[in-house]
Amino acid sequence: MHINPTQEKKWRQLQQRLSNTWLFWGLFPLGVVIVLMLALAGPAASANTSGATQQEHLVIKRRAEAVMAISAILFFAGFSLDGRWTDDERVGRRILRAAGGDQFRPTRDQLASHAEKAFYAVNRSVTMLTGIGLAMALLVVAAVVIGLPLLNAGQLLVLAVIFQVFAFSRHSYYSDLVYAAISGELCDLDEDNEK
Repeated sequence: MHINPTQEKKWRQLQQRLSNTWLFWGLFPLGVVIVLMLALAGPAASANTSGATQQEHLVIKRRAEAVMAISAILFFAGFSLDGRWTDDERVGRRILRAAGGDQFRPTRDQLASHAEKAFYAVNRSVTMLTGIGLAMALLVVAAVVIGLPLLNAGQLLVLAVIFQVFAFSRHSYYSDLVYAAISGELCDLDEDNEK
């Protein structure tokens, strides 16, 4: 299938944007967070916490659980929304409807002319994942600021790193999704259009 050169250029720009966004808004903030976490936790780590009462330990434990729960909810929300927004069948159905698939059977060129739906889905998902990744990184700093031990902040940091690995793992899927859309092959033309 011949691909529109304009759309191919947009596809290549999207691939570059994915890498740049992940590096500058995903990994770089995590590096800054590690430095901030260690700088802020340094004085707290040297303080003597053995004199803390059982009530204070309970408060710290509940704060740690609350912050970890917030971070886990963010992770789950990002994972779920990304899967929903960039599901190839959903995006394919949107493209099929936009190309007039409700009234007639569109050609691959007609489907490819509506590939912006796939670009939009990927861009929206990347923006959302980037925002969630930044929020998770900020939770690490917030954990140290509210007096949680370095161990708890480290657990939050590990979760934020795993989220960034998840975000990076989606790049090849996004690229394949958009390429299938610009080549007009995202929709299975043999399927019932009512799906």
